[in-house]
Amino acid sequence: MSGMNIRRMISALGVVAVTVGFTLAAVDVASAAPATLSWKDGKTKFTRTISNVNPRVNERVTTSTKIERTGGVVEYIREVTDITPTCWSLVSAKVDEEPYSAGDTAGAAQVKGGPTQWPIRGLVSRNSRTFEFTYRITDSCSRTVPVDTGVTYDGTLGKGNYKTKGPEVTVVKDPTTTEFGDVPTGMQVGQSVPLTANVTNGAQQIVSGDVEFYDGTTKIGEAPVRKGSQYWKGTAALDWTPSTEGTHSLSAVYVETSKVARSESSKRTVQISSVPDAETRTVVTGPATAQTGTEVSFEAQVSPAPEGGIVQFRDGDTDLGIPVPVGENGRVSITRTFDSEGAHDITAVYSGAPGYSGSTAQPITVTVTVNDEGGGADDGGNTDGGGTGSAGNIFGF
Repeated sequence: MSGMNIRRMISALGVVAVTVGFTLAAVDVASAAPATLSWKDGKTKFTRTISNVNPRVNERVTTSTKIERTGGVVEYIREVTDITPTCWSLVSAKVDEEPYSAGDTAGAAQVKGGPTQWPIRGLVSRNSRTFEFTYRITDSCSRTVPVDTGVTYDGTLGKGNYKTKGPEVTVVKDPTTTEFGDVPTGMQVGQSVPLTANVTNGAQQIVSGDVEFYDGTTKIGEAPVRKGSQYWKGTAALDWTPSTEGTHSLSAVYVETSKVARSESSKRTVQISSVPDAETRTVVTGPATAQTGTEVSFEAQVSPAPEGGIVQFRDGDTDLGIPVPVGENGRVSITRTFDSEGAHDITAVYSGAPGYSGSTAQPITVTVTVNDEGGGADDGGNTDGGGTGSAGNIFGF
C-alpha cells in the first residue's frame, strides 16, 4: 500500500462512523461512552474503537484496531503501533483476543510479529486481525483537553500512518463529593460556630484545594482542605460568627482546580437564637438625713458595668433632673437641694442598653429637716415690762 494511496484515502474518506458519546467534553464518568470510527484505504478497512473517550484518572481504557481486507491479495502485518497520549501507562496488549507482549515508549505501544505471522486475506478465511491495548490513565494527564489517538502499521503491501485519525479522548477532571459536617445546636448571635466540610476525591488522588462556605447565597468564608487519614479524603474547617438570629441555610462548595471538579454539599438548616440580655442590678446610695437648702449627693452603681444606657434619679414619682449617662465603671451621681422637710424616697432607674437589661434600685429614705441656723428671736434687753428708768429725776418728777 503506497504512501500516496494512504494520503489520498485519508483526505477523501475521513471518519465514516462515530458512536454517540464521542462528543469531547469534561463530563462525569457516569456519562462516559465508547467511541468507534471506520475508514478504508484501498482494499483495507480499519475499525478503531476506544472503550471510554471520557476517562478519569486511574481508570483503564482499551483501544482496539481491527484491520481487514475486503479483496485483493493477502497482506502480512508485521508491526502495529498504537498512538495515545504520553500520560497513558500501558497495562497489557492482545492480538486476536490473545495476550501478546508489547513494547512501550511514551505515547506509543507496539506489537511485532514475524514476516508471515499475521496474514490478512481478501475474501477467504481469516480476512482480519484485531490489535488491543489496555492503558491506565495517570494523574499527569491534562484535564478537559481533547487529544488525538491513532495507529500506524507496517505490512507487506506498505505502511499505514494514521497517527491522528482518532477517536479523540478527553480526560475529565477528578470527581469530588462534598459533605457538610454536623453543626452544634443552641447557637446564639455573636457566638462562634464551628463549620466543617468533608471532601472526597473520586479518582482517589490526593485531596487539596479550598472549600467556600455559604449562608444562603452569601459567602461567609473560605478554608483549605486538610488531608485526613486517607489521602483522597480531607476536611476544611471554618469558625463562623452569625450576626443575625433566625433560620440559616448553610452549604459548602469545593472550588474546582485545573484537575479536580467542583462539588457542592447539600443544604444544612440551622437555627440561631438571639443572645439574652445580661441582667443588671442598680443600687443607689446617699445620706440618711439632710436639711433644707443644703446640697447633698446621691450615687447609683449599675452592675455589671454596662456599655451604654442612662440612669434617672427619682424622688418618689418625681424625676430629679435629667437622665445621666452611665460611665465606664457603671457609676453615675447627682446633687440635690431639698426645699421641704419630711421623708423623701430616692431611687435610680437604669434604662438598659444593647445586651443589658434595665433595672430599678431599691429606694433609700432621706429624712429632711428645716435648717434653723442664724439664732432665735431674743435680742437682749428687759423683758419684764419695766426698766431702770432715767437717772435725772429722783423725785419722781
